[in-house]
Amino acid sequence: MNWLGKIIQRYVSTDDTVLDLGCGIMQATTDNLEKMLGQNLKNQLIKKISKSDNLRCKSTLGCDLWEKYLKVANRHWPVVKLGMNELDKFIDESFDIVLCIDVLEHLELQEALTAIDHMKRIARKKVIIYTPSSFSTNEQHVENAWGLGDNPHQMHKCFLEPKLLQNMGFEISFPEPDKNTFGVFTKRQ
Repeated sequence: MNWLGKIIQRYVSTDDTVLDLGCGIMQATTDNLEKMLGQNLKNQLIKKISKSDNLRCKSTLGCDLWEKYLKVANRHWPVVKLGMNELDKFIDESFDIVLCIDVLEHLELQEALTAIDHMKRIARKKVIIYTPSSFSTNEQHVENAWGLGDNPHQMHKCFLEPKLLQNMGFEISFPEPDKNTFGVFTKRQ
């Protein structure tokens, strides 16, 4: 789990069920370094990471559109191919925690806002999002993300201003090292 996963872990208990929307290879919440560095380089430089370096929770379901990401993520948790425009398939309060890490910026603004509404409906406890704190098209990162080839979904289409997210009930912070927008929406019990 990377630095962002460690921040996320503060909001997730070992009894929580987690829905990871737009999970990618789950690089923030698992030990998927072999895909970031390449298996041979990883074996030479880094000892095998234990499963305790994954997000500690009861269960996780990962959802993504790109099958290459799903094949990697499936090493750790069950995954399904599902787009952000299909969130109406989930029943209300079906997961304790809904994660959406580096995803919303890849949607048109209205699609992102609709997705947030669905996340709030799906979560029993919290919605955790992470998104850039300024707009860029992300053109420099479109090709060969994680060594898996060109991902057609990598372009950024919108910017969610922190103030907008605060108005939607999110507590906002800008964690180091990149100071992007980290938001937590907590449902009232």
